[in-house]
Amino acid sequence: MTECVDNPAERLHNLLLEFCQAGKELGPNSSNWNAWARALTYEDSPLATDSPEFFERLATAMTLPQQIRQAIAAVVTDPVRQDYLLGPLASVEAAMRASTQVAHQVSHVWQHFSKDGDADSSAAIYSLLGCVHELRSAHVETGLTEADGQNLTDMINDLIEAVLASELDEADKQFLLTRLNDMLAAIQQARLRGRYAIETATDAAHGALLRRPNLIQRLHNAQLLERLANLINKMHAVLTLASQTAQLGQDTAHMLERGLGN
Repeated sequence: MTECVDNPAERLHNLLLEFCQAGKELGPNSSNWNAWARALTYEDSPLATDSPEFFERLATAMTLPQQIRQAIAAVVTDPVRQDYLLGPLASVEAAMRASTQVAHQVSHVWQHFSKDGDADSSAAIYSLLGCVHELRSAHVETGLTEADGQNLTDMINDLIEAVLASELDEADKQFLLTRLNDMLAAIQQARLRGRYAIETATDAAHGALLRRPNLIQRLHNAQLLERLANLINKMHAVLTLASQTAQLGQDTAHMLERGLGN
């Protein structure tokens, strides 16, 4: 699949579809938090509704309507067109406000934007597609495809296993595993947080490595440096315009080589 997951309108659109589906599976009388937990789970294990991560993700989801308003305001200058695109968003925002209380049932949240959780007949969900199209046409963000996300996930998991099996000391392993897990979490949550978290985690790992030339040498000796450089290149590539990707990959390789004193 090649859907963009970085467009805030598309992120919210997909999230509401998943919430509706989860609500139908759990039943309309279930707590809305249980449905949100399903919609916001990106790992193999389910997200607990009493976990800090759940509250963080739900809070992030609640910022999406405002992100859409800001993005549309930046690319649509006609106020009439803005009102047309953003008018139905008010019902989604009401649903988000209703989601702040665990006692509210799924049906209580649904009533604001979708009759009985029927996403196909929801005017609010449908209207989000107009915002999606508008932002795509303006090329507001470079998207991360599901194929790229899966490829990066596989690369990181393979590298984590290689680090664990290596003869690096525990401090080096812990340093690398922390950075790799940060990148993995950012990729898994791209459907909610978009590309910013991926950029932040990648830049942090890259910069931390460049500040540790001795570690770069030890990675080279452990035959892990090339694999790590390939991962960072790939992370940069999927977030960079195609015309700039080749040069960026060369720059990354050269910086790591300089870390080795070459």
